[in-house]
Amino acid sequence: MRFLSLITLAVSLLFLPVYGRAQTTTPPGSSSTASPAADDPAFASFQPVTKGMKPPRATSAPDPKFPDLPADAEPRGTVVMLIGVNAKGHVEPVRVLRSDEQAFETTAVATVKKWKFKPAQKDGRPIPVQITVEMKFQR
Repeated sequence: MRFLSLITLAVSLLFLPVYGRAQTTTPPGSSSTASPAADDPAFASFQPVTKGMKPPRATSAPDPKFPDLPADAEPRGTVVMLIGVNAKGHVEPVRVLRSDEQAFETTAVATVKKWKFKPAQKDGRPIPVQITVEMKFQR
């Protein structure tokens, strides 16, 4: 249940100018830089959430299992991912933008692929979008 809050936070961050984060959005009419997925063809049909869109809302977001870590690994970490949520609310492409530990990355990607959403909407119709999700692990 706490990951539903993380999703809400991640989606709401898309509407704020956040520096040092994996993804930001630019208001329409201003100059923009390429999104993190601009060079990734898997995200070609997934647009960033912008004004006038209703962002996706998680309906099922199971928590990840804490992975087995190497003996010298830090017992906490963060994985930041860019995910594509299709018009049916399913997670399709997943791209890791930042990860503190490979074991966290593997668990985070496997978990987020199981999540379900109420799709994003524009003009009352479901649309595919890309959002940033941050998962924090701590033992």
